[in-house]
Amino acid sequence: MNATQLIEILNANKFMRSDEEAMNFDFALAELALHPNREYLPELYLVLDDRCEQHEVMYGLIHFLESFELKDQLQEFIDAIDRMIVNAKEWTMIILYGILNEDLSRNLYAKMLHSTNFQNRDLCTTLLQKIAANESPPLSSRAESIISGATAIDINIDEIQSDVLSFIKHIQEGNILVLLQNDRPIAEIKPIK
Repeated sequence: MNATQLIEILNANKFMRSDEEAMNFDFALAELALHPNREYLPELYLVLDDRCEQHEVMYGLIHFLESFELKDQLQEFIDAIDRMIVNAKEWTMIILYGILNEDLSRNLYAKMLHSTNFQNRDLCTTLLQKIAANESPPLSSRAESIISGATAIDINIDEIQSDVLSFIKHIQEGNILVLLQNDRPIAEIKPIK
């Protein structure tokens, strides 16, 4: 069976309402794991579904996703989040908690989120704000640090000197400015809460 057929089996059995569906899902996942291919990551993230009745089997998919190169898995997660959230909000949050709990993942995620499209960055930021509001440290502070990095505006020192008032306005609106000198970050200016 090819990867497309195996992903079709995952989708056909993702609710796992019977032992047979769970076994079919597990079989297809094991076959995919024999020949992992990054190009199927977007489809694999969309297999996750909150209506699944056997979470321990679905966790196998989470572990499989985590086996890919970190940068690839994070990028595909960011790209798919607007579609994932429709049927897999709980799984989306589980992945976000995993990212927050791992230093390397968290730092890379923050950098990648800063440069992603506005819609998905906004959605990720909203989910992180919920974590920041409902969790205690260190999770809340980790979520806040990613939000700060994602909403930061890169600015060259020369640009500030030419239009100081517009950059003050950015800060008053709650934005964080990352000052660049020769395209290297040298300082952060953020509003006082």
